[in-house]
Amino acid sequence: MTALLAIDSLDVHIGDVHVIKKLSLQVQAGEVLGLVGASGSGKSMTALAVLRLLPPRARLSGSLRLRGADIGAMTDAELQAMRGRDIGMVFQEPMTALNPLMRVGDQVAETVRLHGAASRAAAHTLARETLASVGLRDDLTGDRYPHELSGGQRQRVAIAIAVVLRPALLIADEPTTALDVSTQAQVLVLLRELVRERRMGLILVSHDLAVISQVSDRVAVMQDGAVVETGASTALRQLHHPYAKALLAAAELAPKAVTPAFAVAVAVGGTAIAALSDAAVAAGAAINPILEVRGLVRDYPGRRRSLWSAPPALRAVNQVSLTLYPGENVGLVGESGSGKSSLLRSILALDPVQAGEVRLLGEAFSAARGSALRRLRRSIQAVFQDPYGSFDPQWTVARLIAEPYYLVEAAPNAAERRRRVAMVLEQVGLAPSDAARFPHEFSGGQRQRIAIARALITEPAVIVFDEAVSALDVLVRAQILSLLDDLSARLKLAYLFVSHDLNVVRAIADRVYVMQRGRIVEEGATAQVFASPQHEYTRALIAATPRIGAAPI
Repeated sequence: MTALLAIDSLDVHIGDVHVIKKLSLQVQAGEVLGLVGASGSGKSMTALAVLRLLPPRARLSGSLRLRGADIGAMTDAELQAMRGRDIGMVFQEPMTALNPLMRVGDQVAETVRLHGAASRAAAHTLARETLASVGLRDDLTGDRYPHELSGGQRQRVAIAIAVVLRPALLIADEPTTALDVSTQAQVLVLLRELVRERRMGLILVSHDLAVISQVSDRVAVMQDGAVVETGASTALRQLHHPYAKALLAAAELAPKAVTPAFAVAVAVGGTAIAALSDAAVAAGAAINPILEVRGLVRDYPGRRRSLWSAPPALRAVNQVSLTLYPGENVGLVGESGSGKSSLLRSILALDPVQAGEVRLLGEAFSAARGSALRRLRRSIQAVFQDPYGSFDPQWTVARLIAEPYYLVEAAPNAAERRRRVAMVLEQVGLAPSDAARFPHEFSGGQRQRIAIARALITEPAVIVFDEAVSALDVLVRAQILSLLDDLSARLKLAYLFVSHDLNVVRAIADRVYVMQRGRIVEEGATAQVFASPQHEYTRALIAATPRIGAAPI
């Protein structure tokens, strides 16, 4: 049987770097091929090679054939006709792939018009039908702009653009990395259904082996630009190559062990939680919370519906209370739009609150101003999802890490700063000599270590992590989680770990809070919540989390 896509001995050089090495793969009509590997393994470059969208200095050799047609021999005009019509592409971040100035319906119709497949009216009719086919059935959806849609809706628009002309092959490059588990599950089901209904071939590029195991028929494991092993996705645990085994081991995160340093007592109603150290347990004394949130409310102004009526406020955080004890790791989970980020900004005193309070080290943090606010800020630091976006690219690592010293009234002198920067670099597994380098000289995992070093420099009591490992591949993610666990134990740090990845939270958190529509709907010891979730929403989140070995979609 002739393959839909046949790649034979593909080689790609960019300058002197050999990025794809003698790669051979086939994809059949109606088949999903999962392409997995760590960052830098060549997954995305392979996808771009199929579309002939390589960088200007790239040199390509070998054979690329789609339904027998030689992609490598196509002219620019033939390639432009092929892209979108015969091969569709879905990128990781739809917000950057979509035009922010165009309505999404127009963007889907534009693909049809560019290929001359229909009149303007017919193109918009086809766009509406395609948006409906990917689950966007609201008549108003097509008239909205990308910023007016949720992350999952934007990804559905990107899929609609990719499939509107019914291409033979669809390439999806990390299409669910930034999505919460519920939205991710919906997008994966959608992709699988499109493959079945339209008999498309699908190349699903991902670093998430659990996603690959549930959606794909076959898996190809890439390392250093080469395919090192292929096999059935249902038999991932039978892969033999050492690198494939390492990916599998890193993907299957072990639940956090119950730490002997804490005895966590949860009342029957789940409302009273006390954490005690070994010494305190022996002495029979309780420890006060290091961070306490009491009845927090955060409202955003609503849209004005008329000149005569006040716009109704959107309540993003609704009477939320939580506690964090010294040296304790607490997880906060929930879907996109559940209020996690709004709660986080309120906790960090970056946004005002309409009711309730945040207490840090026993003091009113949310009401603090001026020097009192700066003094307390040094005790709570944050690590964000994209460290590169939070760095000034023109600053050295030393300057980036030392930046929070503006919060310290008696800041150390230059020599002491250099010593402390070198110390925190070593604490996160980097070399003191790295202080003289710039952010672009580091990998994604190394940049996240630099972000952690910056959070450590003021010797905080609490570090808040906002989706801090969601963009990392499984190998780097495992390294960062191990580092965080070690730092927490050695430095007695307390973490508030915000994530949509329940597997990560289970691996790092002693306790977990589940948030839905601005409220905390469940809380408790992590092992207890995962083993016996009490709220329907928690059960739905756990059920939607992909697992290696689970039944395929």
